Amino acid sequence: MKRKYMSSWGLAFAEEREMKKLGEMAARGWHLEKFALLGYTLVEGEPMDVRYSLDYRQRPDEDYFELFAASGWEHVTSSGDEIHVFKGSPDATPLYTDRQTTQEKYGQVERAMGRGALICLVISIGLMLLLQLNWSGTAEAIIWIVQTLVVIGLVFTGLPYLGFLVKRKQLERND
Repeated sequence: MKRKYMSSWGLAFAEEREMKKLGEMAARGWHLEKFALLGYTLVEGEPMDVRYSLDYRQRPDEDYFELFAASGWEHVTSSGDEIHVFKGSPDATPLYTDRQTTQEKYGQVERAMGRGALICLVISIGLMLLLQLNWSGTAEAIIWIVQTLVVIGLVFTGLPYLGFLVKRKQLERND
């Protein structure tokens, strides 16, 4: 069974574009199998006319997945325990049909990313203050390594936070 990798632009910034691209890939016989580092793993199969959709729900129960199945959506894969991809026929009712529930969808993940970004920012500021003290070479090197890891965490939480914030605000403006 052949597999290929498809990179991601980031769900916070290009969710609709990525779900459309996954549908186009399925039409060419490449189906979403699972999330991969900064992208997706696709598996080769028969070409299918499907539409992909994404939802964010922390620790979903069986009722959650059954609700989508009853609406014509099949669960394909999840990332962690909070990002879930479904596929359905092109005429399946969208997962979200109104602005209010769509705003709630993005608000939930925006808050989670915002909390993570705030924690990383506070730690980063604390580490920068620590670096102002006179440390020996080894201690300073360790602080810089930790600071680098925290900044990476800030990028991977802060940028999605901003992306989801912008999406939610755009929906509010369109009300």
